[in-house]
Amino acid sequence: MANGTSCALTKEKPTFKDKCPDIVFGKNYEDVIREINVEHHLVKITKANSIANFAVFLAIGIAVIILGYYLWTQAWSSGVISTIPIIVMGVGVLILPMAFGPMNKYRQEISVTRPKKDQLDALLAQYNIQYTIDIRVKTDILGNKDVETDLKFLRKHYK
Repeated sequence: MANGTSCALTKEKPTFKDKCPDIVFGKNYEDVIREINVEHHLVKITKANSIANFAVFLAIGIAVIILGYYLWTQAWSSGVISTIPIIVMGVGVLILPMAFGPMNKYRQEISVTRPKKDQLDALLAQYNIQYTIDIRVKTDILGNKDVETDLKFLRKHYK
């Protein structure tokens, strides 16, 4: 901790500026590439569901609030004061968090996974390492996800 960052190979302070000339990537970095890409992919595939959920529940919530307002104006114009329209509008307001919750969850998760993936891709680009990854997600009847990946390196130059 007192010395700061040290090189894993030489155990000394780094003597290089942006990239290490003696870096050696082991088998572990392939697992890290897979892990970060799978995590990012699993978040990205929830985007369409989050947007659809947002649109549906927002529309339902607003429709229920408008229905409550319509019932209130009809009751008011006939000279009746009723709590039913207020209850209906309250139910409409309670539906709105169901629209915003999944959308906020998606935005929070993507804001965590995107920088990780961008940082990984930038690091690999410094060392001229390019890859493609094919991610397949299979979901069983209980909702358990099985993820298969096919990682291929297009270029593996370290220097």
